[in-house]
Amino acid sequence: MVLFDITSRYNSLEAFLYDYLVAPAVFDTLLPFKDTVFAMMKEGSRILDIGCGGGQLAVELAKAKKGLDVTGVDLSISQLRRAKLRSMKAEVKVDFIRASALGLPLPDESIDLVYSVDSIKHWPDRGRGLRECVRVIKPGGMLFISEVNRDCTLGQGMRFVRNWRMPAVLRPFSVLSFFLFAVLRSLTLDEARALAVPLALDDVSVAPDLAGINWTIKAIKPRRA
Repeated sequence: MVLFDITSRYNSLEAFLYDYLVAPAVFDTLLPFKDTVFAMMKEGSRILDIGCGGGQLAVELAKAKKGLDVTGVDLSISQLRRAKLRSMKAEVKVDFIRASALGLPLPDESIDLVYSVDSIKHWPDRGRGLRECVRVIKPGGMLFISEVNRDCTLGQGMRFVRNWRMPAVLRPFSVLSFFLFAVLRSLTLDEARALAVPLALDDVSVAPDLAGINWTIKAIKPRRA
């Protein structure tokens, strides 16, 4: 009997808890990524957020740099509802659509940047999902995947959970849930490297972040000769 299916979409309660408690702490760890996006992307660049959740990062990118064409995909109807409301309140245009990472409803080589944050651990077939990412990226475009590092230490996890929106008295329970439902179900750095190797991309970097909470895959799709 499976008590918790990590590949299932978030229900309304899970969407609310992640959106309100956890997401702000997650996106605090992504400042280097946002700096990279702002440096590389120009007006008209097409960006795809896979597993966009409540749309926090997609909306922030659309707000911060004018003229970006941002799309978010997620399987959770509850999360997409939150994402659409967030974009309306921010008065920015972001397209949010219900779709799977394993079958993106987009043409080949149509996206300048594909990124995914804390989503790949939920994909039933991670290799297939990454191949889909590469399929839709334009030659010269970027792939960025960030996920919880299964090798992160208890101390690192505790420092991360301190930034969650909750009373200090509840943090021990939050650390336990973080390890049970995120860390232990995620991938190690070596597993991430093994996923990246078959993609035949250029400038591949697979490395932990400075806090040790996440690892990232960054790579460029080769241009045609």
